[in-house]
Amino acid sequence: MFSKVSRYYKGRVYIKASGEGLERFINQAVRDGIIFYNGKKLPDSFRAEVSTEDFKRLRKAAREAEIKIAIRAKYGFPFVALRWQRRKGLIVGLFLIFTALTVLSQFVISIEVEGNDRVPTEQIIVEAEKLGLKTWVLKNNLDLEEISKKLQENNPDLIWATIDERGTNMKIRVVEKTLPEKVVYQGDLIAAKTGFVDQVIVIQGIPVVKEGDMVKQGQVLIKAAGGMMEYSIDARNPNEAKQNLVDAPAAKGFVRGRVWYSVEKEVLLSEDFIEKTGRFANGWGIKIKDRVIMITNQKNPYEQAIEETISYALPSWRNWRFPVEVIKVCYEETKNVQVERTVSEARQLAEAQAREELHSLIPAEAKTLRENVRIRTSENEVEYVRVEAETFEELAVYRQ
Repeated sequence: MFSKVSRYYKGRVYIKASGEGLERFINQAVRDGIIFYNGKKLPDSFRAEVSTEDFKRLRKAAREAEIKIAIRAKYGFPFVALRWQRRKGLIVGLFLIFTALTVLSQFVISIEVEGNDRVPTEQIIVEAEKLGLKTWVLKNNLDLEEISKKLQENNPDLIWATIDERGTNMKIRVVEKTLPEKVVYQGDLIAAKTGFVDQVIVIQGIPVVKEGDMVKQGQVLIKAAGGMMEYSIDARNPNEAKQNLVDAPAAKGFVRGRVWYSVEKEVLLSEDFIEKTGRFANGWGIKIKDRVIMITNQKNPYEQAIEETISYALPSWRNWRFPVEVIKVCYEETKNVQVERTVSEARQLAEAQAREELHSLIPAEAKTLRENVRIRTSENEVEYVRVEAETFEELAVYRQ
C-alpha cells in the first residue's frame, strides 16, 4: 500500500528504448544507479518503467549508446500537478462539484425494488416510506435492518426482505412466498426422447407400445382410459360453458428403455489466443457532457490491454441529469499466446470437452450402460473426437 502511494507521489515514466546498442545502454544505466521496473526485452526494443528522477539521468546512457527513447505514458502526481496548474478555474469548479457530490451522497435519492413478482413495486415502496425510507432523507438517520424486518412483517406475501445501500440508491431485495401449485395428473404418457423400450409397466391406462419397440420423441406410450369431455351449456348464458372430464383418469405407469447420446468436439493442433497477464492499472477522470478529462493515466500504459470504463453519476431526477460524472478506466494487460499441441494432447483435450458436455445432457437418475470414444480422421491440423453413451432411463412423461 505505502509503496503504491510513494510510487504515485514520485511519478513514473513508461519508456521505449530502441536502437542497436540496447545492451550497452542498459548496462550503463544500471552502472549509473538507474532502476528499471517491469523491464521487458523485445527483439527490437526495451520497455520499462523508471522514476521521474531517473528518467532525467537516462539521457547520458542513451547518448553514449546512441539509443532513442520514446515516452509511452506518464503516471503520478508530478504530471497531474503540472497539468492542473494550467487549469485553476477547472480546479475550483471540480472542488465545488466534489463538495456538492459529498453533500448529496448523504441523502437517499432513489429507491428500487428487486425480486418481486406478485407484490407490486409501488406497494413495497409505499410501505417502506411509512417506515421512514423515502427519498431526500439522511441515510444516517435510517435503521435499515429494523426497516427490513418490519417490511417483511407487515407484508404477508414476503418471506424475506433486506435493504442494500448503494451510494445514494437504496435497493430493496425481497423474496416472495411460494404458493403451492395444484398438480393435476391427467392425459397420456408420451416418450420424452427417442429410444428402445425394454420395460413396460402399466398401472392405469391402455399400453400402446410393447417391449422391443423403438419409439420416437412425442409418441404416445400409455393412453389414458376414457377421455370423454362433457360440456354443459346454460341456454340463458350460451357464452358461459361448463366442462367436466368424465371417466378420464390419467395414464399411470413406467416405460423404461435405452437412449443414445453423442457429442463431437474438435481441437486445433496449433491455436492462438489472448491471455491475461495479471497486471492492471486504473485511470481516473471526469466527464462533463461529452468531454472527458483524465486525471491519472491519460493513455493505456500497456501495449495490449482490455479496457473497461465505469461511470459514477448521481441518479437522474425527473428529466434532469447532473452533467458531471466521475469515470474510472480499468486497463488489464493481455498478451498473445500460441499453443502447440501434439496429436495425443489434442485428442485428450477434445475427449475431455466432449465428455463434459455429454454428461450434462444425461439425466442424473439415468444409468449409463456403456461409453464409446470414436476418433475421426484428422483434417487440416484438426483432431475430431466423438464420445457416445448408451443409458437406461425412464422414457414416459406427461404431455405438457
